[in-house]
Amino acid sequence: MQIAEMLAREAIRYTVALYHKNGDSGNYDNHVNVFHPDCEVVVQGGKVLRGVPEVITAFKAGAAMRKAFEGKNFQRHQLTTSMIEVTSDTTAEGRHFLFVVTELGFDHSGTYNDLFQKHGDRWLIKRREATMEWARADSRFVQWLGQPTKGLVDVKDGQ
Repeated sequence: MQIAEMLAREAIRYTVALYHKNGDSGNYDNHVNVFHPDCEVVVQGGKVLRGVPEVITAFKAGAAMRKAFEGKNFQRHQLTTSMIEVTSDTTAEGRHFLFVVTELGFDHSGTYNDLFQKHGDRWLIKRREATMEWARADSRFVQWLGQPTKGLVDVKDGQ
């Protein structure tokens, strides 16, 4: 592995961590530092959000719908396995496994299948397929995301 690839992977890990920090703190406006201006986010294999403004608006609406930051409510995304494949000097692919804890306990788990693109000196999410594969029966996330989807989707070939 070359130094450039190691640096790219670390920069991508930072972007993914910043995504979680933004969401868990309710600072969705800071997603301008996470998503590529021409990004696409596919939520649960259905709705496609295009461009940073649409992503931020949808994420804020989802947080409001599930009352994410009211009273005793909170959320903490925990990234587990993260595989990053640098495919060129300016592109990479990633598959990240995660689980989310809320005030209710273990809330849901899923994957992010990402395409990253270098933009200036940052590695940003160009395309994300966010899939919730399991959720507790009383998860507030189901209100916004819908029912869990079983199975993994490979971002390269859509299967």
